[in-house]
Amino acid sequence: MGMITQGRGLWEALFTRTQRQVLSLLYGYPERSFYANEIVRRAGVGTGSVQRELKKLVGAGLLSISDIGNQKHYRANRACPIFGELRSIVMKTFGALDQLRSGVRGLSSDIELALLYGEGSAEGVDLLIVSDSLEYADVVSGLTSTENKIGRSINPLVFSREEYARLRDQRDDRLETILSQSGVVLSETFE
Repeated sequence: MGMITQGRGLWEALFTRTQRQVLSLLYGYPERSFYANEIVRRAGVGTGSVQRELKKLVGAGLLSISDIGNQKHYRANRACPIFGELRSIVMKTFGALDQLRSGVRGLSSDIELALLYGEGSAEGVDLLIVSDSLEYADVVSGLTSTENKIGRSINPLVFSREEYARLRDQRDDRLETILSQSGVVLSETFE
């Protein structure tokens, strides 16, 4: 899955800030539901604007709503005819991938390769980083705020450039498996 490169101008032209925040959460994690106050908290925008947006999206059939106890829960409506297309737009523009890319950029300017690999899940994403200036602990602590934003843990695998090259030359089974999977390159500066 590649990222749309036009960036901010594209998603700002198509979606309001509140729409981006709500759709990013609900279409970024279509396997689960979120209660209204949780959406407001995670969206970081006003309660009234989120409530209006939720009502509009439910009315359009993009979200479904259910009562669980005394809470209203919202989730992406998989039965919506444009579910797949909208999810793809969200993930390619302002969804979790953008948050991950931003988090990786904030770690260091010395990252040779940052690669999301594996299937990922609601619980976590797997990230390979090649850098001569970062250690595992740097990556874990540096991506804490990104984990909070995307609502998933990030499981990093960190190599120095030399270690990565050695393992590739040796055809290390674990590295070969990672590189054979379809992944998303978040950052790459190898020549």
